[in-house]
Amino acid sequence: MKLAWQHNLSSKEYKMAKESKNTLKIVIKAEWFDLIASGKKKIEYRDVTPFWTSRLYDQNNKKRIYERIEFINGYNKDARRMVTKYEGFSKKGGVFLIRVGKIVSK
Repeated sequence: MKLAWQHNLSSKEYKMAKESKNTLKIVIKAEWFDLIASGKKKIEYRDVTPFWTSRLYDQNNKKRIYERIEFINGYNKDARRMVTKYEGFSKKGGVFLIRVGKIVSK
């Protein structure tokens, strides 16, 4: 029996996440991927950098609205992927706190 995180997205789910402008993509290490898949990790932390600021705010400095987050475990084309609901984010000091919602597909 496979663990939940071992299931890959169906081609339809992957295509929907890949083509959607409403999907925030985050590449993460296996340790954090597994914690999110298990439901133990509900917040993803990212340093406030120009890169992450551009992903989370538009040109008018308004928060971008996403429907989901696609977590990718590494940069390989066959890397494990998981899609969750996006629950917004906050900023605390020099860190963005991205809230991870319910897992949509693994």
